[in-house]
Amino acid sequence: MEKVETKLHLPALKKPSGSLVVKKDDKPIKTFNIASVQKQGALGNVLKGDSIKQKMQKEQQAHKGLDLVLMGDLTGSMSAYHAILKRKFTEICTTLFQLIPNLRIGIIFYLDHGSGDPYITKVQPLTVNVEQLQSFILGTPDGYGGDEDEAVEDALHDALEMNWSEINTHSVVLFGDARPHEVSECPYQHDYFKITESLFKKQVTINTVYCSAGCDYRRQSTLYEVEIGNFSRRVSRLGNPEFFSWIANVTGGIAIGVEQIDDIVDIIKGMAAKDAGKIEELEKEELKITLRPIPALVHIKEQAKLIEHKKKLLGYK
Repeated sequence: MEKVETKLHLPALKKPSGSLVVKKDDKPIKTFNIASVQKQGALGNVLKGDSIKQKMQKEQQAHKGLDLVLMGDLTGSMSAYHAILKRKFTEICTTLFQLIPNLRIGIIFYLDHGSGDPYITKVQPLTVNVEQLQSFILGTPDGYGGDEDEAVEDALHDALEMNWSEINTHSVVLFGDARPHEVSECPYQHDYFKITESLFKKQVTINTVYCSAGCDYRRQSTLYEVEIGNFSRRVSRLGNPEFFSWIANVTGGIAIGVEQIDDIVDIIKGMAAKDAGKIEELEKEELKITLRPIPALVHIKEQAKLIEHKKKLLGYK
């Protein structure tokens, strides 16, 4: 009678150290370290997670657009700029919506407190509806303004509450000719310094257009120089042009002045294109029409390069 050899598949023996001892036929015993295997598995999960995260980030970048908020003073001294916006807004929209993918535009107009004006601020949330934006501009009346300062702080507060997208780049173009009130002089106790810091933390860039006759647009950014994101020293009662310089510089924006009223149109388009990374494309399109470089666009392009260099040095993306 033949002898039958039976092989039993017994569970592996565990060494006191926690390693497994595996016996396979007559081959030498091989040990596996459990901690090492678990570590490799965890590393694989991390790499897999990073890969998914990178794909999501690429997907977001592919759909990233621009949230642009136009913030403007409509008191008496600024009525001519409002008239240009009424006349040229369709042109601005046509250019920007063709140039910038996933663009949304919002508007905040402001006057002053207690001056008998019909409103303090009026807000049009961010939208892609050009007719709605045009209707808002045409339907918002000018005001008079009270004291020298205007309700800029109220408009900044409205910007903080704007319906910003989590994905899009956030950009404000503020145009006016007067500084905000200090906290003690604002009926709602809005603190423009703290609000500006909060906007910066929400990654909102504030570009400014100081609207005053005879203003040298090239010097505006030098009137109050400060590092991007440096809120360690509170500012108070700055002069009008200095305020517009400070708030742009501290948020990483561009401060520019207006030499001629019509320049406001090119400046708005230039600021938006700059924050969307489309300034060169805009410059090419405008050259087809004007057949010559537009000084404001050239200046914005040069300033944008300097700001990007500063951001890299400071560790901002």
